[in-house]
Parts: sequence; structure tokens; C-alpha cells
Amino acid sequence: MDCPFCSGRNTLSIDTSENKISWYCFHASCTARGRKLGEKDMHYVQKVLSGNKDLHLEDKEFVMPDSFQSIYSNEKAMRWLSSNNCWESWSWGRADFRYDVKQDRVVFLVKNRITHKIVGAVGRALNKKDFPKWFMYGNKDVPFKCGECDDAVIVEDCPSACAVSNILTGIAIMGTKLKDLHKNHLAPYKNLYICLDRDATAKSYDIAKNLRSSGFENIIVKPLTDDLKYYNTEQIKEIFYDRKTND
Repeated sequence: MDCPFCSGRNTLSIDTSENKISWYCFHASCTARGRKLGEKDMHYVQKVLSGNKDLHLEDKEFVMPDSFQSIYSNEKAMRWLSSNNCWESWSWGRADFRYDVKQDRVVFLVKNRITHKIVGAVGRALNKKDFPKWFMYGNKDVPFKCGECDDAVIVEDCPSACAVSNILTGIAIMGTKLKDLHKNHLAPYKNLYICLDRDATAKSYDIAKNLRSSGFENIIVKPLTDDLKYYNTEQIKEIFYDRKTND
């Protein structure tokens, strides 16, 4: 059958032997291939098979506005990315940025996790007087992901996701509320950290409770003293792997 996780045509095999359900996707780029099919995955597969179109929203290609220019076209935008620890993720090809000349924003392109097709964008105002500070272009249900590590961290904004991408896969949900559709992007990871900004620590624990009730395991909350985008790689490594601050 078609794989509901990567949309591969006739690539999914399901095995019900040994009193368990497991599956294997033969698509080379499927990040969830070969895992045991858990309860949350079964629920997702059932939605796909029943024709729930919302699960395929990320397949709709985003047409970039003409106002999106090269990030190199604006020095202020480049300085902002550097001061928020985003530039290294760009250098290594983990993130793709643009400059919106119309709205004067740094733009983070949101891509499909399998096809890498652009499905949306998130813009950050460079002028403090501009409102809103963050602007969503196109699809609002696909989180911004940066990195290809086995462990992932849920963060509030795109710069934080970029800053952690040397150590973990950063997943920005653009706020403090985890949508049900976001959960479809969390299954492949071995450990899942939740690391919202300092003033949203209570909401981090709420998200952890929500995920555990949905069948996710290895959920770890990391309280912060500052936003992750202000930490360099060594500091981030210390936060996640050297300190014993797991919930």
C-alpha cells in the first residue's frame, strides 16, 4: 500500500506476526521506516485511509511571493541571523532563508520533511515597530524543522530551531500550542525534548502530558533560563547532554 508517512507509492509493508504490528517502508528517504507501528501511528494510518485531506496539506507547493529576495540582498537581515545563531544552519544547508523586501522581514522557508518541497514560510519583522512580529505565509500547520538528528527538540520559534540544529533536530511550532497535525512530524525521533521559552515552562509540561497521552515515549522537558537562540553550540550541548535537568 502507499506509505502514509512519506506518500511513497506502494512502498509500505505491514506485518502482523508474533502478536505485534510492525511495518516497513521501502522508500529510501522515509525517516520513519522500519519502526514498530504504535497506537498513534495506527490512528494516523486510519485517517489517511479514510481520506482525511488535512493530512496531505503539506504536499501543496507554496508559491513564493515576488517580494522574497536573496538573504544576501539585505545586510540588516544577515546581521539579525548571525546574532540569533542561525547562520551556521544556513552554511550547512539545514535551513533556507529569504528577505521579504515588501514587509522588511527575515523569512524562514518551511519544507516538506520528505520531499523538501517548500510548503510555507515564516517571516520575522526586522523593525520592532512592525506588527505582528512573526508572520505566517501559506501553510500554517506544518512546523519549521531544522536538522536531521535522531533526537529532536520542540521550540517556539525558527531561530531557536536553527540554533540547536548542530546537536538536535529543531522543530518550531511557532508559539506555545502543539497542534494535532504537528504530532505527525514527531514520530521518527528517539528522544523528544520540549524546550519552550522561560515564560512558558508550564506550557512545556502541558505539551509533554499531551504527547504522553497520545502514546509518545521518551518525552523530556528542559526548563530554560534564556531563549535557545541566544546560546552557542557548546552551551546547547551542555544544556541537553551534560546537565541532569530532565523532568
